[in-house]
Amino acid sequence: METAPASLQFPGRCDEVAQIQERAGREALTAGERDLLTKLYEEAYSEQSAASEVMRLLTRSFSREPIPQYYRYANLHVYSWFLDLHPTEPVAGAVLALEATLADLDEVERRAAPRLTESDNTEERLLRLDVLREQVRQLRVETGGSTTAGEIIDRSRDDELARWQASVLTRCSGFLASGDHHEHMFLRAVQACELAFYLIRYFTVRARTAIGRDDALAQALMAQLSQYAELPNHIFHVLKTLTPELFLTFRDATGEASAVQSLNYHMMELVIYGYDARKVEAYTKFDHLYELTVPPLRSVRPLRDAVLEAGVPALTEGFAEVERTLLTWRGRHYGFGRRYLPGMEGSGGTEGAGYLRRFVHKDNLVPEPITTAPGLDLLGFAFR
Repeated sequence: METAPASLQFPGRCDEVAQIQERAGREALTAGERDLLTKLYEEAYSEQSAASEVMRLLTRSFSREPIPQYYRYANLHVYSWFLDLHPTEPVAGAVLALEATLADLDEVERRAAPRLTESDNTEERLLRLDVLREQVRQLRVETGGSTTAGEIIDRSRDDELARWQASVLTRCSGFLASGDHHEHMFLRAVQACELAFYLIRYFTVRARTAIGRDDALAQALMAQLSQYAELPNHIFHVLKTLTPELFLTFRDATGEASAVQSLNYHMMELVIYGYDARKVEAYTKFDHLYELTVPPLRSVRPLRDAVLEAGVPALTEGFAEVERTLLTWRGRHYGFGRRYLPGMEGSGGTEGAGYLRRFVHKDNLVPEPITTAPGLDLLGFAFR
């Protein structure tokens, strides 16, 4: 998609296909509509045009391919497409995707506000969302430089092609399972967290590599990692405006979609802490997670080991700050499970809050044999 269209309208039948999915949520689609979306995906898959590219993004969740339910729900293929548009500037691409996601959430909340009540927490959600977007703007995009995410975001607003790409990202990824307004908050939080997990992994791998080479940029990368590690906590602060009562109004519609299936999350933890054998039960439930249980991924050298071996106080202190931040995130995630799924099974067949509790602390992981894993790509956005 190299040239922007004359307007931000979707080409061909794409607008019609988007409207079908937006009407009342995907759960309400008829068998005929599902068959149509499957057929359109297969037709678009064999074509090469701007319209077929958008159609593939709109309909991939209805593919006959063995796509895990979490990925059918979260539309993460659209985020992978967007990040692929920025191959030489992955961090800039990710912060643009994050801003587009949050801006869309803001627009949806403001549009719905007149028909919502105080119990919907819209006013508080918008206030917290404003803070989150400002926190994103303050992120440092350059390592050892001064460019911020805010500067990247502001430049993109004057670029017609960038605006078109952002509109494709948000519309093709924003389909709800239910017809409930509040699911939009949940879906956008899931997608924002996926971007955060990816960015944390990106800086973790770069920091670990720099430490191994005794590169002077190691401390700057660790400082960036510490800043980006805060993102999941900031996102959860907004998500908490979704009360348990509001969450349960759409939870069943999401089916077996569960973040336990997230490759970005598990790979983030893998490169920070190393292989966690306690996760084998979850890994073996999902075919796409099998690769995490065997070399070379199982044997990846974690940042924790690299920092320990380096013995540099500034790096040790920087990593300790990252660990504290992520421990807070895991604790909040467990608390979310306890509050929102009391005594209930979690999505994806886990035990819910009890499952999350097991992984709050990372103190007793059994060391794995380490390999250099030549050629292994740990810097890309992961999806299925």
